[in-house]
Parts: sequence; C-alpha cells; structure tokens
Amino acid sequence: FSNHILQRVFSAAFLPIAGFSSAAMIWQWVMSLDAHWYSTMFAWYTAASWFVSMIALTIMVIIYLKGKGYYKEVTDEHIHDLGKFLFAFSIFWTYLWFSQYMLIWYANVGEETVYFLTRRDEYPILFYGNLIMNFALPFIILLRNDTKRKYGSVLLVAGIVLFGHWWDFFQMIKPGALHTAHEVIAEMSGAAAHGAHHAAEFTPGFTLPGFLEIGTAIGFLGFFLYMAFAALGRAALVPKNDPYLEESLHHHV
Repeated sequence: FSNHILQRVFSAAFLPIAGFSSAAMIWQWVMSLDAHWYSTMFAWYTAASWFVSMIALTIMVIIYLKGKGYYKEVTDEHIHDLGKFLFAFSIFWTYLWFSQYMLIWYANVGEETVYFLTRRDEYPILFYGNLIMNFALPFIILLRNDTKRKYGSVLLVAGIVLFGHWWDFFQMIKPGALHTAHEVIAEMSGAAAHGAHHAAEFTPGFTLPGFLEIGTAIGFLGFFLYMAFAALGRAALVPKNDPYLEESLHHHV
C-alpha cells in the first residue's frame, strides 16, 4: 500500500512537468517546421494523439498476452472499457482537429491558413486519410456497444488508430519540411519561382511514407516492445497488493 501511495505522489508531481515540457518539445520539434504558422491548440491536439495511441497499443499488448495464456484476470468487461476509451478519445482527437481547423479558417490569417491549405490541396491522401483512419473507421466500427467486446474488432481498430496517428505525425512534419527545404534552395539559387512545390509532383518520403519512414517506425516500435516485454518479464503482471485489485477483478459494466 505504501508503494501505491508513493507512486500516486510521484505521478501527481510529474504531471505538470510532463504537461509543460511535452508542449514545449512539440512546439520546437514539429510546429517550428512551418515557421510562419502558429496554433494555440497544437499541444492539446498532439497530446490527444499520444493518449489515444497509448490506449491502442495497450489494447494490442493485452490481447497479445492473453493469446499467450497470460492475463486470465482480464475479461471482456475490461476489453469493453478499453474499447470505450479508444472510441471516446478518437472522438476527442477529432474535436480538437476540427477546433484547430475551424479557428484558423474563421480567422482567415494567411500565415495560419497556409498550413491547412497546403496539406488539403497538395497532399490530399495524407489529409483525408488522416481523418478516415483516426475518426471515421474507429467511429463506425466501435459505435455498436457489443463490438467493443469482440477482441478481433477492437484489435483491428487499435491497429488502425496506432498506424493512423503515426500517419498524422507524418503529415504534420513532412510537408513543412519539404516546403522549407524548397524555400532554402530557392533562396540560395536566387530563383524563388523554381523552388515552389506543386501538387502534381510526387516526392517519395514526403507525398507518402517511404521505406525510410516505415523502416524507422518499425525499428522504434520494435525497440519499444523489446524494452516493454523485457520489463514485464521481470515483474508480476498482476499486482497482488494493489488496493484496487479486488475491485478490478470483479469489474462489470
């Protein structure tokens, strides 16, 4: 019980640190790629993306471990709750996506609208594919209550959502990086007219993910899973002295 209290204290203390530092990092690492663009909702938007990705990966790991004979204590009721979280936060992410889009569209400030204009007109597969994978498919598949209890359906949606939010970060980063590179080249060559990027051009690794981007994602995912499963192999999967364990074992909705 003392360990549980200690973890709660450390978690509460770390929350503001994680909140402010993650926002600052995402501004520096991603939003700065489009130097003239700014969004007051960008940190919330990316945080929602991280959270729903975490839920998706949690679902996939738990179902995998159950398939290996572990986590017999996890029932359809727990999977149903995780499915509800996945459904709810996919909608929350969409709410933030639309709010960010609406505020920038309504203000009609050129430095801000160019962010969405570029992605909508020059990268339509990235732009609309993002909404399909991260909102339309999770919403349609998980809308029925009983679907959230079916391991196959929940696993499928979790895989789509995890890939979809990787896709989302790809379309946040790559168009801005490509346009910035073209502007630098045009400035250096003194021919700005020839440095513009046109929608008709297909640039591997920018218009769509290439082998480098996919390979890098697989490498980091594999490293994460290796570290996670190595840690799980050294610890008890069921915390016997957790004060909420009994309540969880008899969970029913």
